[in-house]
Amino acid sequence: MDKQIGEVLYRRLKAVQRDFGLARFELGTLLEVFRSNEDLWKGKSSSFNGFLEEERIQANGAYQFMRVAKKFVLELGLTDAELSEFACVNFRILDMASKIITPQNKDEVLALLVVLGERDARVALSEFLEPEPSTPEKTPVSAPVKSLVRRYRELPDDYRIEFLSQVTPARRLENRGGQSSPNNY
Repeated sequence: MDKQIGEVLYRRLKAVQRDFGLARFELGTLLEVFRSNEDLWKGKSSSFNGFLEEERIQANGAYQFMRVAKKFVLELGLTDAELSEFACVNFRILDMASKIITPQNKDEVLALLVVLGERDARVALSEFLEPEPSTPEKTPVSAPVKSLVRRYRELPDDYRIEFLSQVTPARRLENRGGQSSPNNY
């Protein structure tokens, strides 16, 4: 394929991705307005969840869109340019950020969303929720690595490297015919 065509297709992909993200912000904002004003949905259904079902809107996704829109659009009042910048961020990450972001940490959280990829953003945002360790002693293996089998795909690259450094000695022992114990992990 011609390099110019590839570049045009890539720009179009990014534009569609941005438009899709902006549409989710808009949908979330509209649904939040509907949810908070019974007059808008009351005649169509007996409950807001019933309204969502009647309109063929999946409830879990709708509530996620509403949480994000309520925080970023209605409470923080982000500009269209700012929303456009965040429109390509994974909505699960935006939902996580919506539970953490405050007017005081707004700039820091928004900067994380722009700069970090999904896995690193997830870890950085979770650090806002975790209390600082009370003891200076650290275990040789971090807590995210201990649950790595379940969470491996969500880990940032530096935790993945740490995990691999912990299992490599056990793999070498198994390859030599020796026995490894679960304590090697």
